[in-house]
Amino acid sequence: MVKTDVKEKVPYKFVIPLVLGTMMNPLNSTMLATSLVTLCNSFKISTGSGAILITSLYVTSTIAQPLMGRLADRFSAKKINTLGFVLVLLAALIGIWAPAFWWLVVSRIILGLGTSAAYPSAMALINKKYADEGNTVPGNVLGVMAVSGQVSMVLGPVLGGLLTQTFGWKGIFFINIPWVIVAMFLSRAIPDYKPVKKSNESLWNKLDVTGILLFSTFLLSLLFLLLQHPFSWALFCASVVLFGLMITWEWKHEAPFIDVKLLVRKPALSLVYVRTMFTSYILYLMLYAMPQWIETVKKMPPAKTGLMMFPLSLMAIITGLVISKYNKPVFQNFLGVLVLLTACGGLFLLHQNTPVYLIILFALVMGMADGINIVANQALLNAESPLAQKGVSFGLFRTFGYLGAIISSIQLKTLFHNGVTDASFHHIAYYALYSCCVLAILLVPLKLREKTLMAAN
Repeated sequence: MVKTDVKEKVPYKFVIPLVLGTMMNPLNSTMLATSLVTLCNSFKISTGSGAILITSLYVTSTIAQPLMGRLADRFSAKKINTLGFVLVLLAALIGIWAPAFWWLVVSRIILGLGTSAAYPSAMALINKKYADEGNTVPGNVLGVMAVSGQVSMVLGPVLGGLLTQTFGWKGIFFINIPWVIVAMFLSRAIPDYKPVKKSNESLWNKLDVTGILLFSTFLLSLLFLLLQHPFSWALFCASVVLFGLMITWEWKHEAPFIDVKLLVRKPALSLVYVRTMFTSYILYLMLYAMPQWIETVKKMPPAKTGLMMFPLSLMAIITGLVISKYNKPVFQNFLGVLVLLTACGGLFLLHQNTPVYLIILFALVMGMADGINIVANQALLNAESPLAQKGVSFGLFRTFGYLGAIISSIQLKTLFHNGVTDASFHHIAYYALYSCCVLAILLVPLKLREKTLMAAN
C-alpha cells in the first residue's frame, strides 16, 4: 500500500548533494552572461562570436537531459549522477587551461553533458528512495528540487560578475571545482539503488543507440530550423522525415529510448510535456522581454533593471516553496494558469509612463506565476510518469522546457528586430496570452483525471 505524508520533513542529508548537482546547469548557463564580454576581449573576438558558448551548452543540454535520464534508468542513477560530477570537473579543468577559444567550446559541450546528468538522475534517486519506503515523494521535496533551479538562475549572473571581477573569466570555470568536490563528498550518503528492471540485452539494444541517434539528429534539425531565417523548407522536410523515422523505430523497439507507445497509451503524460513547453515559452518570453523593455523604453540602466527584476526571482522562490507543500498537482496547475493569465493581461497595462512601483508589482505577479508553474508541472510529471522511467521522463521534461525557451528567444529576436517599443512589447503580450489560452484549454483533460491523480497520491 503506497502511502504519503505531505508534512514529512525534507531529508536534507539525502537531498542537498542532489540539489547542488541540479543547480549546476542553470548556474553555468547564467554565469556566462556577466563574464562573456571580458572573455571575448581576452580572446580578441566579438561577443557575437562568443555567443556560441551559450548555444553549445543549451543545445547539448537539450539532447543530453533525456540521454542521461535513460542511462540512470537502465543502469545506476547514483553512478550517472557521479559521472556527471566527473564530467563537470573535466570541463572546468579544460576551461581554466584552454589555450584557444575553441577549447572553451569543447569545455562547454562537456559541461552541458555533465550538468545534464544531475537533474534526471536526482529525480530517479528521489523516486527510488521513497518507492523503497512505500511512500510517494512528498510535495516539499519536489518543491526544493524545482526551486533550486530558480535560485541558481538568480545567483548565476551575480556570482558570474563577482568571479569575473575577482579572478577574471576563468573564475566561472574554476567555481565548478570546489562545487563538485563538496557535492561528491556529500553524495556518499546516497545509496546506489538497483535499476527497476534488469535486462540481458546487448549494450547497443539496452541503450537503444539507434533511437538516441535519431532523437538527437531530429532535435538538432528542429533547432536549426527554428534558428534559420528565412524559413527553410529543406530543413522542415528533413525534420519531418527524421521525426517519422524516430517514431517508427521507437514504436518497434522492445526497450525504446523514447517510449512512444507509452506516450500514446498515456496521453496525460504527453500533455505534461506540451504543457511544459507552452509554460516555458510564456515565462521566458516575459522574462527576456521585460528587462529589454525597461532598459530601452523606460531608459533604466542595467543595474537598476536588475534590481527591478529581483523581486520577481525572490517571489518565484517563496511561492514555489509554499505551493510545494500542497501535494495536489491539479490544484497547483489550475492556480498556475490563473496567475499566468493575470500576468499576461498585465503586460498590456505597461507603457512608457507606467510608474516604477506598478512595474515592480507586475514583476511580483510574474514571480508568482513562475514559482507556481515550475512546481506544478514537475509535480504533475512525477504523478504521471512510471517509476522505471523517471530518469528519461524528467530528462524529456527539461528538453521540452529548453525548446520553449529557445522558441521564445527566436520570437523575441523577430519581434524586437526594429527596436523595443511599447507596440512591439504589446505584440509579445498577445503571443503570451494566446499561449496561456492553450494552457487553459489543457486544464480540461487534467480536471477529468483529477480523481485518478488523487488516488495515486
